[in-house]
Amino acid sequence: MPPLSAVEQKFQRFPTVFCRLTGRNGAVREYQALIVPTAEFCVIPKVDAYRLGYPEAAGADARVPIPNTVTFASYMGYGRGTVIKIVRVDIGSMSEGDVEFLAFDPLQTTGFDMILGRSLLRFMHLDLDFASGSLRLERVAIPQGGSH
Repeated sequence: MPPLSAVEQKFQRFPTVFCRLTGRNGAVREYQALIVPTAEFCVIPKVDAYRLGYPEAAGADARVPIPNTVTFASYMGYGRGTVIKIVRVDIGSMSEGDVEFLAFDPLQTTGFDMILGRSLLRFMHLDLDFASGSLRLERVAIPQGGSH
């Protein structure tokens, strides 16, 4: 089955793409995103989630967590974030709706606005070539009744 759309580009040290998110309040924000195929969720800073219409993502009350709060382990220890569904994610000519993101504040020293993980990449085929510094991300159709 041929790809529906694709993005091909070069990268320097890390595989990144430019993407646009539309929140449930209709706000649109643009990001330079790091592609991390091993991350379970896409990650967005809490303040950006709030600006996109997800005020529950800004909550920091550890005593009364909201129902969609997840606890996770990372190299920095344990963390907690809120899972939200972004209305629309656009990368080049590709679009995907209702993508799960983890609202969490990553270290600012990473230099990346956000992370694209498997909650989005599961709908796409990703080819990374670190030797040549190139990536290809393509949206492929999922067969009727099948899984990707």
